[in-house]
Order: sequence, then C-alpha cells, then structure tokens
Amino acid sequence: MKLTIERNTVGDTEKVPYTAVIEILNMTIDAGTTFNVPIYTLHKGQKKMQFFVEICGFRLETDELSDLPILIKQLLNALINVSRLPSYVFIARSAGGVYPVYTINNEVLATTPGGPVFRHVELAKVREYLTDYLHDVDILGERGLDDKLHVRGINMKTLGLRRPVFYLKKRVPGQTDFWSPVFESGDGKRIYTYAADARREVPISAGQEVIFLREIVAQALLTDGRLEDLHDLRPDRLQPPYWQCLHSSLRPEGGFTVNGVEIALYANNYVWIGVETRHEEERYSLFVGRDAANVQRRVQQDFDRRGIDEAVKAPVSVPALA
Repeated sequence: MKLTIERNTVGDTEKVPYTAVIEILNMTIDAGTTFNVPIYTLHKGQKKMQFFVEICGFRLETDELSDLPILIKQLLNALINVSRLPSYVFIARSAGGVYPVYTINNEVLATTPGGPVFRHVELAKVREYLTDYLHDVDILGERGLDDKLHVRGINMKTLGLRRPVFYLKKRVPGQTDFWSPVFESGDGKRIYTYAADARREVPISAGQEVIFLREIVAQALLTDGRLEDLHDLRPDRLQPPYWQCLHSSLRPEGGFTVNGVEIALYANNYVWIGVETRHEEERYSLFVGRDAANVQRRVQQDFDRRGIDEAVKAPVSVPALA
C-alpha cells in the first residue's frame, strides 16, 4: 500500500484541505486501485484544528496531520478480509457499532470485533444472525423496530459510505428471504447490487434501470434456485427521484385499496406495478405482477405479513406527481 497526503484543489478546500491518496499495490483483489479519501478539518477553539477521515464507516481523528498515514494504514489492514475490502457495512445507530460485510463468491460474510463471523448466501440472513447476536450480548437494546442494523455501501473512489437508492426484496411465506440494497456507482451512471455470486449492474436510463435491474437479479436468482416466480422479487423503499423518473415511463391504470391503504396501479410493456407511498419514510414500495389481480394479491399478502389492517392504518391517498 502506498499512501501520500496531497493538497486538495477541488471544491471546498477550507473544509477539505487535504486528500489521502491510497494506492493498493498487492494487498487485495483490487490491486491497482487508487482511492482518494477526503481529509476534513474540525476547528477546536480559535486556533486549534483537528483532522479526520471517514473510511468504510469508521472515523479517524488526530491533532497532527502527520499521524494520519499510519492510522489509515492500520485501519485498512484491519478491514481487509480474505484479500478484499468490505462491500457493505452494517451500522447500529444507537449503539454506535460498525460491522464490515464482505461478498465472497456466493456468500456474504459479516465480522464482529473479536467475536463470531456470520455467513450465508443471503444478506438478509446475515443481518438477521448479526442482529440476534448483538441482542444476545447486549450491544443492541430492546428488540423492536427502532433497534435494527442499517446497511450502507462503500464508495470505491473515496471509501465513504453510500445510502441505498432502493432495495430488492423477496419475502414469501415458507421461503428464505432475499434482501439486497441497490446503490449508485461512483460515477453516477449505473446502479448495482450483489446477487447470486456476482455484482449485477445496469446503466441509469430515465427510471427504467429500476425495472431492468430487478429483471436481471430475478433471472439470476431463478437460475440459482433461490426464486420460484420472477414477480416475487420487487423494488422496495425507492427514493423519490427514482420513482419520479420511473413514473414518467409508466401507464396509469387506476388503483385499488387494500386494508384501508390506497395503491396506485401502473403498467408498461413488461409488468404491472402497484405503488405504496411510505409517507413516514418518504419512500415508495413497489409490487410487481403479471396483471392487476396478481399485484393486488401480492399487496394483500405483504400487508398481512406486516400486520397492516384498517384498525391501525387509516386510508391515505397517493399524491399525484408533477
């Protein structure tokens, strides 16, 4: 590993006066990769200044810029597992923990500091195993919706964190769950996820990338024997900009109500789509089917699983998009 500190000449040079340029020579499968990690400043009083970097969810701080190279090298050496940097991290917000997650062939592997390693072919199962362990050792608090692990991707240019733009999800009674976050690439031109032993990606194309990536991953899971019906895989928690783009390419087909919740219905030449507006999250959940009746059945099944009924969920309307 070769690491140099260089003056930053782009963007907010007061906030980010330096960049750590890291060249991976032979330590990982990413040999030949160069990372440009921003070095931020934090003022402490009128004259005192502190420097810090954020790498794969971990924050390193020091009063002396010259101390950063050794700290960064130590962290990267600790993060490298089976010759690779993590693909994701799980973050426990309240507890403050960060848990690296690696994609290795057809398995996902999560590590804990000095503790067990959890592996499975499904990211959803790894998160479940890790969550149970963290509850058992009292790192996470009481079980509940507010106490869960959040996934973030790794920006392979800066080693900073990426929020998912949506998730691909399969939750069918009697079958193993599939849950995979989808991220934008570093250049903002593609979206990608890891599924069925490979990174799956498609170019961004006016919202159609959501449909195309779902289809590619569904086909891969079907071939791998981890999906029985292509429509069982659906986009979930879609960020508003992605729904805005996708919406413009769909044909409105009215809608229906399930357990007091209004679902807008759309179609294109490939699938029918039901849209649930998740107001509390400002996200959109999509249900995919071969026709309107199939979509409605899938919404009903998911609402029953989530315990959504008219007694606890008042009717809401799906706002029109400009």
